[in-house]
Amino acid sequence: MTSLDTDDQTGRVLGGRYRLITLVGSGASAHVYLAEDTNLRRRVAVKVLHPALAGDELFLKRFRTEARAAAVLNHPNIMAIHDWGYDDGPYLVSELLGGGSLRAMYDAGHVLSPSQALVVGLGAARGLDYAHGRQLVHRDIKPANLLFDDDGRRRSADVGLARALAEAATTEPAGSLVGTVRYASPEQAKGERVSEKADVYSLALVLCEAVTGEVPFVADTTIGTLMARVDTPLEAPEELGPMRSVVARAGSLEPDDRPTAG
Repeated sequence: MTSLDTDDQTGRVLGGRYRLITLVGSGASAHVYLAEDTNLRRRVAVKVLHPALAGDELFLKRFRTEARAAAVLNHPNIMAIHDWGYDDGPYLVSELLGGGSLRAMYDAGHVLSPSQALVVGLGAARGLDYAHGRQLVHRDIKPANLLFDDDGRRRSADVGLARALAEAATTEPAGSLVGTVRYASPEQAKGERVSEKADVYSLALVLCEAVTGEVPFVADTTIGTLMARVDTPLEAPEELGPMRSVVARAGSLEPDDRPTAG
């Protein structure tokens, strides 16, 4: 099997059921395809993980455990997981969201008004509050994981799976930053225990970027990006308007000083 960077499996049928139609995205650990569930005759999204993971039993065990936990989540602001399996490598089947991602909006040069950022923040916080209440910490809140359905409702992807997927991530090209690094909390930067308050911090960074187009604390190197936030509280931009104070609290250095997602 070829590497993740070049391997396009369009036309392949996984698990005797999911026919891969079009490659729609690639990341450090997986390809994402538009696919057809041939049993139920519906369109779905299929994330095909890196083929190098096929022989990693520790990863596969964690992936199975976390996929089962994610599949039982049922919330309007969390992307639904339909199925998961193994066919020469692990894959994950989710609902198909046709509205694009917050990352795509940012990359197109769009910034949000305070009221638009409020809507995005409320949807993300509600989904996180639901997940946190079930002892699931996302660990990788970033614009690429904040998606929209065809009706514009915002949903979080990879809830409950980010830890396994992060362990699967290969090295990004030189000069780029993995999403976890750009939006990591101070405790993640220091390698400390991560609680649900890390997700709150990451969401604060996402909302700052939403209204300014810039991610706070990003430096020229990965280490510089991580260390920039270790001793410096988040300064919420004026562009956030009335949300500025709560986003500043969410960006507190100490997890206990941050509000909950709820």
